[in-house]
Amino acid sequence: MKETSRQERIGYLRQQQERRHFLGDFLMALSKIIGKEIPEAAVLKLEETNAATDKLHQRESQAPTLRFTFPFTQVEKFREIFSSLKPDLSDPDSYFATARFFNSFFLRLDSSFAVDKLEEIIELDSNTFYIFHKDFKNGLSVDSNEEKWTENGKTEYVWTYELSVWGKEWVNKIHLAYNKHT
Repeated sequence: MKETSRQERIGYLRQQQERRHFLGDFLMALSKIIGKEIPEAAVLKLEETNAATDKLHQRESQAPTLRFTFPFTQVEKFREIFSSLKPDLSDPDSYFATARFFNSFFLRLDSSFAVDKLEEIIELDSNTFYIFHKDFKNGLSVDSNEEKWTENGKTEYVWTYELSVWGKEWVNKIHLAYNKHT
């Protein structure tokens, strides 16, 4: 057996194991956050998840990208800007993933809930979440970070939300909303 095919097989088995151990609990927790049950049919098969991650890695790296950050204390302003994508996110063929399980499973569902529940989703995964348009031409990630800087010998810390958007259509919508709300 070739080393690469052995490594691929081990990776595939790890993905299956992660799905078996965490998928049910993840779906239950996310369903509780959004207030409705997420059907098993929304979970992409492992092969579909792998195909989706391949498409994401092959996307044009020069696609327009926009990134902005707001402190936790300004989450409502962040949400107002983020909400400009809500009509796009409501497409039932949108893809949703979290950083923790990015390589194991994607969900295909109306992802507009992420605008109103971003804090809870980040808390659930303790990391980033992602939403991609069905054709992968547009996508986004929402993350929380602790920013640190030193001024006049005093170190300051602040927790922030960061929205990173890529793809011409979504970047344009977020750019217009950002200019309107800042």
